[in-house]
Amino acid sequence: MMTPTKAPLVTRRLLPAVVMALVLMLPAGAPQAEPGQDGSWELGIFGGYAWLDDYSGFDPEDDLILGVRGSYLISTAWSFDTSLQQIATNNADNDTLDIDASSLRFNILRSFRDGETLRPFWTIGAGAERFSADDAGGTTDVGLNVGGGLKMYAGKHFGGRWDVRYVLTDVGLPVHSTAKNVETTFGVFFAFGGAPPPDTDHDGVADRHDKCPDTPGGARVDLTGCPIDGDGDGVFDGIDECPGTAKGWPVNPDGCPKDSDGDGVPDGADECVDTPAGAKVNEKGCPSDADGDGVFDGLDRCPDTPKGATVDKLGCPKDSDHDKVWDGIDQCPDTDLRVEADEKGCPIVKLAPPIFAPGETKVILKGVSFETDSAEIKPESTATLNEVAQSLVDHPGARIQIGGYTDSTGSQAHNLSLSQRRAESVKAYLVARGVAGDRLVAVGYGESGPIADNATAEGKATNRRVELKLLEEPPAAKP
Repeated sequence: MMTPTKAPLVTRRLLPAVVMALVLMLPAGAPQAEPGQDGSWELGIFGGYAWLDDYSGFDPEDDLILGVRGSYLISTAWSFDTSLQQIATNNADNDTLDIDASSLRFNILRSFRDGETLRPFWTIGAGAERFSADDAGGTTDVGLNVGGGLKMYAGKHFGGRWDVRYVLTDVGLPVHSTAKNVETTFGVFFAFGGAPPPDTDHDGVADRHDKCPDTPGGARVDLTGCPIDGDGDGVFDGIDECPGTAKGWPVNPDGCPKDSDGDGVPDGADECVDTPAGAKVNEKGCPSDADGDGVFDGLDRCPDTPKGATVDKLGCPKDSDHDKVWDGIDQCPDTDLRVEADEKGCPIVKLAPPIFAPGETKVILKGVSFETDSAEIKPESTATLNEVAQSLVDHPGARIQIGGYTDSTGSQAHNLSLSQRRAESVKAYLVARGVAGDRLVAVGYGESGPIADNATAEGKATNRRVELKLLEEPPAAKP
């Protein structure tokens, strides 16, 4: 049997080499590839038992093996091994005779079941086999070995390895014999480096484990490589820009809720999906109409229209007879332009003698108009002017100011001149109808004193007017 000092001796011989190997096999960065991939390394230690052949009467006892091994994987199936091992034993008949057997071997290894946790293999190789005895000296010879085993991977970086092999060595001087040994070993190894396993869709799950190999780029996947869709909208997490979409809501290609009418309420919650663009809506996506005129808020340019008034497509009330009472509210929608209307749109007083109603000192001559950009009075204005002339003839003591006004079109200077000429045209007409000229004062005010908004055509039409202002109270009309 081996003497008690043998095991410490073996340990002292191999411990520095084992420690150095463990230090060297630590990579600079964390490995990313799975074990057993192209270009990866496996470094480890092993121990085992050897059944040693009797050669030339040395008859070594069967004993323990201790060694270190390094492997480089040329591919997932083929690797190249280098191992260094030692057997320290003694003679079976004389336990005081120390016998050492050390080996430096180079092997080719063929693995099977690529990517699996358990991978069987066979191996064949050659190396330097050294035998030495206390008195007989030592010899180093070439040995051949063949065998097989099983690799067992535990995670990405660690594994175990079991080997059984047959070793044949033609031992030279001074032994002159052939050694036929059988060995079995078990060891652990650390794996690092190498190329990552194929991952066609780049989802982080190797093709051999990927149950969904066509996952679109950027999508998050589960452990089987299949994309995750947390909100069930058909757009995968990682691509979905709105990952919390409510269940059942229609979404766009980015995974965000659709809003077909652009009102800020997703289609899935919108009870009025055809709201016109620009209309204000409530939380259900339905448009509001505060003044009830049929034109939605947000589109309504006159949001405070009185109830019942008829409006145009912009939501602004109409006044067809220009009496300042809106259509729909106006109870007399055909009021003559020359007549002032009450709050119901009905005439208060017709333009007839006297010109001014009791208590009034100013009146607008409705129905008096001119040719465009001209002081020429239109023929349809004569009826009104004839009534004014007759009233003034019937009231010879009254003095009247004729005021001319324009809208804001054109320059101020032009408008002032035009209004003056128009006032003078009216004066000339009244004089021709028998009114004394010294009773009439013509004044042009241009675009000043507007009584309507010049931003609209209707407002401009209202501002283009002739006003009569009473300068002196007329005496009673002639009988």
